[in-house]
Amino acid sequence: NNIYKTGSNPQENFRGKMAGLSDHRKEQLSAERQEKHSITAVSAKTPLVKNAQVVANSAYKGSGDTLMQSPEIYSPLWLNSNMSLPRDRPTINAWCRLFYAMNPFVQNAISLHSTYPISKLNIKCKNKEVESFFNEMIEEINLENVCIQIAQQYYLLGEVFIYNEFDKHRGRWSRITLQNPDFMVVLPGINPDNPQIFMKPDEHLKKICSSNNPKDIELRKQFAPFIVESVKRGGNIPMESFEMSFLARKNSPQELRGTGLPVTIFRQLMLFDQLRESKYYQAASMVNPVTVITVGSADGLKPDPAVLEQHRVLFESAQNNKDMKIITSDSMKIEKVGSGSGIYDTAADITQLIKEIYIGLQVPSALMDGGADTTYANAGVALDLVRQRYEFFRNLMANWLKTKVFLPIAEINNFYEIENGKKKYIIPEVDWNYMSLFDTSEYINNLVTLSANGDDKRASIQSLHRSMGLNYEEEIRRIRRENIDAEILKKEKEALAGM
Repeated sequence: NNIYKTGSNPQENFRGKMAGLSDHRKEQLSAERQEKHSITAVSAKTPLVKNAQVVANSAYKGSGDTLMQSPEIYSPLWLNSNMSLPRDRPTINAWCRLFYAMNPFVQNAISLHSTYPISKLNIKCKNKEVESFFNEMIEEINLENVCIQIAQQYYLLGEVFIYNEFDKHRGRWSRITLQNPDFMVVLPGINPDNPQIFMKPDEHLKKICSSNNPKDIELRKQFAPFIVESVKRGGNIPMESFEMSFLARKNSPQELRGTGLPVTIFRQLMLFDQLRESKYYQAASMVNPVTVITVGSADGLKPDPAVLEQHRVLFESAQNNKDMKIITSDSMKIEKVGSGSGIYDTAADITQLIKEIYIGLQVPSALMDGGADTTYANAGVALDLVRQRYEFFRNLMANWLKTKVFLPIAEINNFYEIENGKKKYIIPEVDWNYMSLFDTSEYINNLVTLSANGDDKRASIQSLHRSMGLNYEEEIRRIRRENIDAEILKKEKEALAGM
């Protein structure tokens, strides 16, 4: 308070306060004072006057001005429903797995896609020794079940990473396993059909590669040296193309990763779940309806709090009395109020969502629920389309089996023949069972006719057995056994008749 001395003159007071300040602070205070002085002068000499806008013939309606707003621009990338969709691949895969486990439509469709095309895996080869070798390997690694797992993950997650474990001592595959796509990294390579594949090490593998525990050290010796080295460096593990193969269901050739079928119906499944949740809340509110007791009327009795309390005690005593009688005037009304009248009917919405889910999962309703609203003719067209899609997937699986399963083993074991002076490896041909979604009896009857014309038959008995899901050689052995049993029974009857 003693630093600045103030006088009666404002100018002297200001100069007194400015004493002892820096030049920069003096300039700031002087500018603020001049600005404040100019504003005060303007407000004192020229008072502000606000005039209302005069609009002719406006009366009570106000002004006739129109405010123009720009229209909202549509973009499918910024829809509110799309903002809730997952963006990273592990979350997308988690959604697909959850819908497969919890939604009956998704599970039924994916199971159909993965089991029906792989109904029976058969191989045929000119060299019977080579065919016997591969048949034995197929049974050991349970290749038919592996193909079903590949089909399931192909349609569910959109991509499959297949790892073949090789047995050096026997010269064949010892096991085929599917890797988790959440831990796989795919980078473009020189050949677009053969990208570079890496695997992210999980926490358990990192612990084994860096631990000093004797058990972990012994377990680490079973790993390849490049795996331990990659994990210790903190990088991803490169996968060799000899053992690793990659199948992807791509939306376009430019994509590196695949897309599962449930991704196309994420928004439909979200809306379906929300409608189902609303039904849960509605059902819970319908369990206990509210009892509304009206005492008095608008032009009659006006009850006070004491009268309302008497009625409350009366009805509480009548709650569990089966023979309770209440005598009152017409000014009392009792009603049960529930939420049944206020429930929104979502049957049409759910029906439309189910149709969209069927379309997104690429299955006709005739296969999912019997096709109540479809006829034989239009269902046959849809089923034929599904069969063509399954043929494409069968060709994909047959190509993978020949190039990634049979060809490397044929090269290692020198299964080849000389054809036109060139070395050609002996690779078994994959022969699938006939797929018939609707005309099984008609197809089998035609095969019976073609195979029963004696010397002029046009189809083999083996094709007939394979189409019916039977093994021709096994059936021949059974027929021979039955003939032997029949002859033995005949001899026993003859011996019994002569005793």
